[in-house]
Amino acid sequence: MKSNDLIQVAYTPEELEACNTNIAALEVFAGKHAPNLSADDRQAYGSIDETNKLFVNKTKTLMEQNPSMVPVFINQEEYQRDFIAREEIEKLILKLDTIKRNLSDTKILLDHDNYHDALSFYRSVRYLAKEQQPGAIAIQEELKQYFLSNRKEKEAAI
Repeated sequence: MKSNDLIQVAYTPEELEACNTNIAALEVFAGKHAPNLSADDRQAYGSIDETNKLFVNKTKTLMEQNPSMVPVFINQEEYQRDFIAREEIEKLILKLDTIKRNLSDTKILLDHDNYHDALSFYRSVRYLAKEQQPGAIAIQEELKQYFLSNRKEKEAAI
């Protein structure tokens, strides 16, 4: 295997269609009850860290064991629904994070392969341009803009 061919991937149209259909279903599911928080809202509400999750979990247990101590203004049924929904969403997020990581890792290797093949093509065209191969000079001129070494040369090329 060539050192610049780290991964070989080809998706069938059927695989891509199935994937996009499933993603669309997830988008509908996630959007069904999703609020549209602003950046300020996200900062204000934040998210609880692991220590606070332990506190919430322990409190839930203690509330269930001591129902007489739960203030009347806390709706225990709503608390339970929120608790279960949060757990389920957290599981989904972990699965989606794994999927995102897998796709990202695949893309990194594909980008690497594409970039190094593009460099090989450019080096070959540059050689052919030096040898006056017809068409090579125009291709080299078009691609060399990506390798200008300083800002003035880049600005002059624009």
